[in-house]
Amino acid sequence: MKLERFKLERLQSEQEHNVEYNLSESGVEPMHIRDLLPTQELKDQLLDMQLSYSQTNGTVALREAISHHYPGTTAEQISATTGGAEANFLVTWWLRKENPDRDELVFMIPNYMQIGGIWKNLGGKVIPFKLEMKDGKWVPDLEGLRAAVSKKTAAIAICTPNNPTGKILSEDDLKTIVSIAGEQGAWVVSDEIYRGAEIQENKAPSVHGLSDKVLITTSLSKAYGLPGLRIGWVVCPSPKEALELWTYSDYTTISPATASDWLATLALSPGIQGKIEKRTRSVVRENWTIMEKWIASHSDLISGVPPEAAAICFIKLKDGIDSFDFTMRLMKEKSVLISPGDHFEMPGYVRIGFGSEKKYLESALELIGEILNTYR
Repeated sequence: MKLERFKLERLQSEQEHNVEYNLSESGVEPMHIRDLLPTQELKDQLLDMQLSYSQTNGTVALREAISHHYPGTTAEQISATTGGAEANFLVTWWLRKENPDRDELVFMIPNYMQIGGIWKNLGGKVIPFKLEMKDGKWVPDLEGLRAAVSKKTAAIAICTPNNPTGKILSEDDLKTIVSIAGEQGAWVVSDEIYRGAEIQENKAPSVHGLSDKVLITTSLSKAYGLPGLRIGWVVCPSPKEALELWTYSDYTTISPATASDWLATLALSPGIQGKIEKRTRSVVRENWTIMEKWIASHSDLISGVPPEAAAICFIKLKDGIDSFDFTMRLMKEKSVLISPGDHFEMPGYVRIGFGSEKKYLESALELIGEILNTYR
């Protein structure tokens, strides 16, 4: 089978290092290694590290550090991966292979399209359920979800906080989704990579602990601002699933990078993790004020629902403006990269990341405004 191209990632990988301004990124401005090494002792430990293979499912220290963020979970329930992308891939591959009689995946739209794309490329059927715009808010179509799930459904795949809208599914929403899945014996896969990057005060609810058929995927890339470490993980309801995923990862990346495993363990330690989360929330909240003013200044051409989390805004273009053409024009004429809604199966929208340094963001938004003005 010829693989279907992952359009969002291909556009970003081809162009993000060729443009002057990259607002296609959905995380906050990345941190530096020195931010994780406040003492000379830690710096020396990194420099003296032997770059051998790490433990293939993540060191015990890393998995214990991860498990502390999921009450009641042990290291044996964690599968450490090379980024959130591998976490998503392993879970999707495992679900497809372990459920041959269930070839359907019910997939939230809009969404980061990786899980749905993998399922389709593995020969399965993807059935969408939607976040809908109602009364100026993104709302999950739970009745549509209920109608979509059947005995053929292997899993319901969600993303909360959501990419690209920044919508946080409420605890009641999550309980309903888990209940609907349970009625048909399906799993729930929850991509929670933006959890910890809230604009609101309270941390977004998680599906953790709501069922014994829930898998959480996430990484250090977005809410932590550490994408270059390439460390992700899967939180499993029991050690059984983690052991099975380990078997699958033996055929992919073998193990996380040794230095990344060690640095990730530091980042997830209580003292440092709290500082990282505080930094992320500060960036998201302060930069959203810039975005909000900019959107208001072009309100005749664009509109956007304020995200509840994540440094991304999903912006609706005025009818008649082709979102893909707009993105291409912006890249070619102004050297600014954003993501077209077409890559989330939502034409007419664009996703703009606002997690970068303030002056960089303001300069890029000014250039986007110049292209917008040509549509007046």
